[in-house]
Amino acid sequence: MSKNYLPEEIVEEILLRLPVKSLLRFRCVSKLWRSLISDPRFTKWQFGQASQHPQRLLISSSSEIRSLGCDVPFGDSSALRELDVPFQRNGLRVRIIGSCNGLVCVALHSHKGFYIWNPSTGDHRKLPDPGAPPGGFIHWHGFGYDSSTDDYKLIVASYRLLNGGGRSSEGEVFSLKRNSWKGILHDLDHSYGATESAGILCNGSLHWYLKVSEPASDEIHAFDLAEEKFHEIQMPIQEDGHPRQPPFRIVRNLGGFLCLVGYTHTHIDIWRMMEYGIEESWEPMLRVAYSRISRNSLPLWLSRGGQLVVIHAEKELMISEPEGELEHVVTLGDFLCEAAVFVESLLSPNHYGGDERQRLLCDEDR
Repeated sequence: MSKNYLPEEIVEEILLRLPVKSLLRFRCVSKLWRSLISDPRFTKWQFGQASQHPQRLLISSSSEIRSLGCDVPFGDSSALRELDVPFQRNGLRVRIIGSCNGLVCVALHSHKGFYIWNPSTGDHRKLPDPGAPPGGFIHWHGFGYDSSTDDYKLIVASYRLLNGGGRSSEGEVFSLKRNSWKGILHDLDHSYGATESAGILCNGSLHWYLKVSEPASDEIHAFDLAEEKFHEIQMPIQEDGHPRQPPFRIVRNLGGFLCLVGYTHTHIDIWRMMEYGIEESWEPMLRVAYSRISRNSLPLWLSRGGQLVVIHAEKELMISEPEGELEHVVTLGDFLCEAAVFVESLLSPNHYGGDERQRLLCDEDR
């Protein structure tokens, strides 16, 4: 009795429409399926054709890294899943730099030990260390995707105060395709005023909220990943023409919009830029009440239904209804936790340029 098989192209079309969670299991069906599902062309097609990309929270603490699905009830702490992190070292906390298309950039140190990692598949790649000297420097970072060249890039900038009162600053950009760093020719003297070290990715640029001392002002500086140049994003303005001060403190990407987050004694105020780069398009987006928390409550994610998820005091997750009050939902059980949102994907950092041997080996951090 003859066996009937579906043509290979039909099998591929079916697999392209399946979620990442199922495809990871189906890699064990046969060598053919494993080869197909792991093929770089298939992973890109699958990511591009997927109608939706399930989102998860990545939570890093001093002892472990866990993930939590954004679509599960947040009151269910049992849904927290510990991840296997092959490059984690005893005594070294894994810092989250940023995420894009399912790839997460992490670091074991402020100035070296950078990895690009897919938490869904476990694929990871150690990056060569940048050339910036570590001594006396304060660092800020950013990670994102340059669609114009199909490349992922990491920026590392640093500054230090000189004995004479001046400042020394420099920056470097890493290209995953080129597998190399290059210097940024730009005056980074304002980088010391960044309220957060990790840049926020939105519209192909990384963003930092700066508090500049001379002259005293608040600014948003952006780094265009395609042009590899800095530019300024204008703050919301009042009717009298002066910058609006609610007061803002950080920037975020919520729902695909560049957002400003401000704190009062009773509320978190969020403004969004409806048309990227258009100063006049800033408008109030959300106001969330809170009774016992402070500026340590950092927004992470905004659901389609308008629920805002924040991490408070680096140890618990809280959620709100639109115009409602934040409520405790999950205690993370460890101080000094940080979190970021990533999407499930099959994309691998090992499918981009660089020496094959160096890409696949995970060297110990020196």
